[in-house]
Amino acid sequence: MAIHIVTDSTACLPQGYAEEHGITVVPLKVSLDGEYFRDGIDITNDEFYRRLVAGATVASTQPSPDEFACAYRAILDKDPQGDIVSIHISSRMSGTLNSALTGRNQLDTVHVRLVDTWNAALGIGFPVMRAVELAEAGAPLWQVVAEVEALCLRTHTYFVLDSLKYLERGGRIGKAAAIAANILKIKPVLTYIEGVTDVVDRPRTKKVAFEHLWAIIDKHLQKGIEYIGFHYGANRAEVEGFQREFMSRYSLPSILAQLGPVVGTYSGPDMIGVTISEKKSQ
Repeated sequence: MAIHIVTDSTACLPQGYAEEHGITVVPLKVSLDGEYFRDGIDITNDEFYRRLVAGATVASTQPSPDEFACAYRAILDKDPQGDIVSIHISSRMSGTLNSALTGRNQLDTVHVRLVDTWNAALGIGFPVMRAVELAEAGAPLWQVVAEVEALCLRTHTYFVLDSLKYLERGGRIGKAAAIAANILKIKPVLTYIEGVTDVVDRPRTKKVAFEHLWAIIDKHLQKGIEYIGFHYGANRAEVEGFQREFMSRYSLPSILAQLGPVVGTYSGPDMIGVTISEKKSQ
């Protein structure tokens, strides 16, 4: 009997982490000019961004309930008395969690607990990593779920996009807002508030936007952090430079993660993101 961790492909886990720790990753799908690919399986991230930049028509879709039911059944067939903690992208960004709920209900089991992270990318990845740490240490199910849910509330994601057109195409912001940002040359600092995209600030240049990111990082570091990671799309060198600057300033470990096709559908190829999990307040 054990606790098994399930997540979805938008978690942006470090390469090899899921395989090393036995995590089941249920893929979302991305379509390019009408052809569907399983996120992280059927197409590489770099190929996706190449086609996105070339002008492909892009959309994404969540896994079906049957895919979740199949994933859960495969685990419980091997460990009938085991428990599953299934950790997913914000239910206000995607129907993935609803599919997971329907898939669980198909099995009529009490052995699957669902967690809505209200986040994306490493905002899912860090709660998954915490669940793994606790499960491998032998923590009981209630503690794993409670600590993961608490970490979700202390996990914050901020990002600066080179263009808002991909968010607008995906329906994550209005067309008027995207047009206004492009006309005014605004590079807003965005975040997720209660699971949806919102604006932190509206600087006019990327240089100033980066200064705002540093101020945000400083603020969180004053409270103490448990995890921090940086996201990139097709602009790895730029974000690696930002990560090196972080190391130079703070001498703290961090994770570098490329956004996969589904999240990249909305962020576009040139972005920098930072996800921070704060420590528990004393």
